[in-house]
Amino acid sequence: MKKVVLGAILVLLITIGGGVYFLLSNLDDLVKSAIETYGSEATQTTVRVGSVQIGLQDGSGTIRGLTVGNPQGFTSPQLFSLGEIATQIDLDSLSGDLVVIEHITVRAPEIFFELNQAGKSNLEALKQNLSSGGSGSSASSASQSGVGAPKLIIRKVLFVDGNIHAKVVPLSKDYELKLPKIELSNLGGNSGATPAQIADQVLRVLTDRALAEIKQQGIDQYKEKLEAEVKQRIDEEKQKLTEKINEKLGEQVGDKLKGLLNY
Repeated sequence: MKKVVLGAILVLLITIGGGVYFLLSNLDDLVKSAIETYGSEATQTTVRVGSVQIGLQDGSGTIRGLTVGNPQGFTSPQLFSLGEIATQIDLDSLSGDLVVIEHITVRAPEIFFELNQAGKSNLEALKQNLSSGGSGSSASSASQSGVGAPKLIIRKVLFVDGNIHAKVVPLSKDYELKLPKIELSNLGGNSGATPAQIADQVLRVLTDRALAEIKQQGIDQYKEKLEAEVKQRIDEEKQKLTEKINEKLGEQVGDKLKGLLNY
């Protein structure tokens, strides 16, 4: 009987040990997968990570090759390229339900601003994606509400030595701008936030600062001009269609049809 009990305990210990070993040996891949999953849900674009290295002895971490894809309707393959990201994790917090990250420093982030033919910018499109919260995905809805997602507190986030590559597609104009230093503190507050919520918050600030710099340089003037041209073309097409309807059906019937079509 004692042998059976000892055997069962031994199997249990081996199983637990194997699970812990698997977790620790695959920690880099697990973190990489989490960033890609939660990041893609928050932005509704493709988020990719080149590599992750977590130092379990001192809690240091390095993330390389993190990119955020462009929303639909834009030509550039990516909107953000965040270069090298250095982080410091509070190792004591890993044993609890709330993970604390002391700091995250993003060096040499690259932002690829694009103004398309319709006068729409990819940064504004990303903000709309963030506002919608990825409601089209049940997995995203769960992560936004915090169900099943880990909670984080980040003491400080720093963006330094960043650049903005701005492109006005219809005019074939390109601009090179500097991204001012960005510093955020106490993300997640005292009770923590899900990775998707923190990604949302950080990307909103990064997007707003980039848009402010673009506006300061006067690049946004093309946005209003292009939107006005698009509106004018739409109004002209409506007028042509109205004339054709009136010609074929008569003005009275044409007015009723336009009312049904709501234009």
